Amino acid sequence: MKAREIYKKIRKIYMRNILLPIAAIVFPLGLLVFLPFDKVLEPKVVSSTEEAIEAIEEGYEYLEISMTRLIYSGYDYMRDEDVYGQYYYDLVDGKECLFYLLKPENEINRETYIYGVNKKVKVEETNGIFNNMLSMFSNSIGWTEEGVKDITKEYILSEVSYHYNVFLLLYILLLATLIYGVALLIYSFLVIAFPILCPRIIIAKWLFKSGRHSSLTNFVRLVARETEDENAINIGSMYITKHFILNMDTKDFDLVPIDRIIIAYEHSTLKSFLGMHLKVSYTLHLKCSKLMRFHISRKTLEEANSVLDYIRENKPDTLVGYTNENKELVKEIVNSK
Repeated sequence: MKAREIYKKIRKIYMRNILLPIAAIVFPLGLLVFLPFDKVLEPKVVSSTEEAIEAIEEGYEYLEISMTRLIYSGYDYMRDEDVYGQYYYDLVDGKECLFYLLKPENEINRETYIYGVNKKVKVEETNGIFNNMLSMFSNSIGWTEEGVKDITKEYILSEVSYHYNVFLLLYILLLATLIYGVALLIYSFLVIAFPILCPRIIIAKWLFKSGRHSSLTNFVRLVARETEDENAINIGSMYITKHFILNMDTKDFDLVPIDRIIIAYEHSTLKSFLGMHLKVSYTLHLKCSKLMRFHISRKTLEEANSVLDYIRENKPDTLVGYTNENKELVKEIVNSK
């Protein structure tokens, strides 16, 4: 095998996997455009009920209110046996009444008036629960239900429906995913253009620790030459050479220095569909250090066992098989380095 064949394989793999970073860009970008983050995170600021009504008529759905005073209606919004919200109201020139549904602050001693109200609220249409409350409220203040309804707006300003923290967290996650997608896409194109920058090559060279192969180019040439050696073993899409295990599957590229492997074992996965067992897939686990672990997946049992048998026969200091004893030995080896 020539070095250019390794580069060609890396390019194909990254071209095949290019959909992942694209999805990581398109999905969050779509949600950022579709969901009203700008309105939720930067609501319209109003300092009176009159300004709130004007803002709502202008089409604002999310407001940040800074009210001097609101009046407690005497009624709460309950969920099961818990107070989920409290109804407050304010009058504009005795002609317009606007209700606010605020999160409970004091469920024991409720004051008739609350002062210095600073809340983020969402405009919500009234519903049956609110209409029932309004009917009882009108009786408690000695007004007719029709009279109260005539001056009451058909919407309320609800703090309990304003999920600011949820939107903020979602915004941060989507923005982080978008940045990750852009960075991954740029790096994918960079590796396609310059496959020598493939992270598996860089990690393998760092693990190999050979001064004779100072450049990445020389290192890849060494790997390529070893695949042409008469003692090299070809197992499906894998090569076992003097120093390396090279995997060039259709979806993955792995390069592992054999001498750096501490433990090797296989793990099987049973694939099924609608309750029907389709096939068993095997994954080779190769641990080189506390942080460096390689997972060569989608192999047959014969392929996995061939690699493990080779390591068992040629690298007696390498642990083979996942057992409790080997697990403890690996901890000792890792901690001693």
